[in-house]
Amino acid sequence: MAREIASLSDVQNPQNPASTTNDFKDRLVKLIPSEIITAYTTIFGLITGAAIAGNKTQLLLIVFVLLLLLTPLYLYFISNVKKPGQIVFTTVAFAIWVSVIGGPFDSFKPLGFPLSFIGSIVLIFYTLLIPFVYKG
Repeated sequence: MAREIASLSDVQNPQNPASTTNDFKDRLVKLIPSEIITAYTTIFGLITGAAIAGNKTQLLLIVFVLLLLLTPLYLYFISNVKKPGQIVFTTVAFAIWVSVIGGPFDSFKPLGFPLSFIGSIVLIFYTLLIPFVYKG
């Protein structure tokens, strides 16, 4: 399955290989940056589990920024996603996932709640609603 979301205009374009549009489930899956989330989760575990001294929060911030910058590049060059909307929505999804997993923003407490708690609620709504909003 190609990573780029196939819209109605893609299917109607005779130069496009897409034969059908992507349904809700397909759009949902294609808007989750699973490879980048996996990379962050692995690095997060390595950093937080390491029994060495150092500023782990700063290191996690650097990793977050690098992976946030890498997300659109990875989508464009590796996954062959050329639609700017899909790249933007997927990159934002990565940032929301980081708020849930944990990392450099753990001390931030919006509304007095831990960011991971608020992020979990936002992630549920974002993941379920974005496929309705973005159709390719």
